[in-house]
Amino acid sequence: MAVDFSFFFAWMMTLAHVPGPRFAAISSVWHAYNARNGRMAYLGKTLHRRYGPVVRVGPNEVWFNTKEAFHAIYSSGSGYEKSDFYLATALNKPYIDWHLNPEFPDTLDLLSERDVRRYRIQRRLIGPVYQTSSLIQYEAAVDEVLARTVAKLKSLKGAQVELNEWMHIIAVECLGAIVLSWSPSMLKNGTDNGSGTHAYHGWRRKSVFGLFPLAAKLEFLSKSTGRLFSTIWGVNFQPPKDFRPFFPDVGKRASRRINAATKSKHHKDDRQDLLKDLISLHKSKPEFTVNYLRKMVITNFGAGHETMASTLTSIIAMLGSNNDIQEQVSREILETHNPADYSTATRLPKTQCLIKETKRLYPVISMSLPRTVPAGGLHLHNNYFPPNTTVGCNPVALHRNPEIFGSDCNEFKPDRWLTADSDAARNMERVSLSWGGGARTCPGRHLAELVVFKVIPALIKEFSIEAIVPPEDENRSYFLSMLTGVKVRFVERTTADS
Repeated sequence: MAVDFSFFFAWMMTLAHVPGPRFAAISSVWHAYNARNGRMAYLGKTLHRRYGPVVRVGPNEVWFNTKEAFHAIYSSGSGYEKSDFYLATALNKPYIDWHLNPEFPDTLDLLSERDVRRYRIQRRLIGPVYQTSSLIQYEAAVDEVLARTVAKLKSLKGAQVELNEWMHIIAVECLGAIVLSWSPSMLKNGTDNGSGTHAYHGWRRKSVFGLFPLAAKLEFLSKSTGRLFSTIWGVNFQPPKDFRPFFPDVGKRASRRINAATKSKHHKDDRQDLLKDLISLHKSKPEFTVNYLRKMVITNFGAGHETMASTLTSIIAMLGSNNDIQEQVSREILETHNPADYSTATRLPKTQCLIKETKRLYPVISMSLPRTVPAGGLHLHNNYFPPNTTVGCNPVALHRNPEIFGSDCNEFKPDRWLTADSDAARNMERVSLSWGGGARTCPGRHLAELVVFKVIPALIKEFSIEAIVPPEDENRSYFLSMLTGVKVRFVERTTADS
């Protein structure tokens, strides 16, 4: 018993020099309590202001908000692997041995995969399919969705709607068109059937479980254990009354086409979409297995529908609540021929700055992207962090560091990207976790950019936007972050506006 206590005491003392909330040093309960209550963005804004560039947020976890930490932890080849937090986001059930070590099957789970060799192989396989040069062929599919979107929003005649829901509708419709040549009928029905709200509440649960890896492991062994832990922490949730998930439809449609394509040598499919390209990838490279193929189709929706909706929501919310900025961006778009063409939109400076600044101030992730310190430890900011310490940067905190983004870093100022000198602008671009970090950047980045850079100009061209954004302290953010409760009116432009 004395040996065990000595070991525990020594382990606790390794980070005793790191400042932070007192309770955080002795238990993960403090961190989990704040995650449960949706205070992750708030902590990102406040902890480093109080404690400095290095903050202890758990018995074995430290947050940083500096460019030095960003490069040390997230640079390619740094050796920092994803922490046990990602057990809570895993799509597949692992084998758990007697020592509670998980061993995951060889399936495609890009967010949660911690086998670096396996992950690199998967990324190399799908890389060419997800380059902009390949994805641009689906631009017409997005154009068709946007035509239906504009018509539907015009039919509302400026009525006030929930911004979250409508941006989620647009995101899922775009993904459906690009991946499966399919519409989930959300635009037609004017509702996402509660699927966005349901998914977001799921991140509340995942955020808490991720901070207790033992609970995540035990849930793999027993669902009832997971339900008990959820009940104790109060993170169970009931689906909305009108809830209708769209993932079963995605799975059925994908399975039918994959089965037909892989079981028949002479199968013809005239659809030109991402699934067809993934099937072609499987046929040309059998190491991209049928299992990988099935998982990748689902991943497009699983990884994309919430993150795209979050990004679009934040951009429209900021645009609709900042009249001067909306006037500048609108003028640029209205004076441009075909502003929603991807090649055109990505060259519009005011539009680019709007998107960059929104993603800086309101990143999709509001918890740290946690990594494990490798053998040899980490020497940083006059501190030593031993191997197996969990370290990371909270994007909210990193993106509000005044040494990187200026003394006005807490203000929404898109023009900062235009007025900064070349070195400062390059520094701001590099020190960003908007798409993840290093070798683990989002594989769907170019797909998301295609959608965002088309949706925003298309909406601004047709509508003036009026948004009512609740106070930031009313917003709830977990590992995934989203502005909620924003009310918006899309007011059709008149000839005079143009």
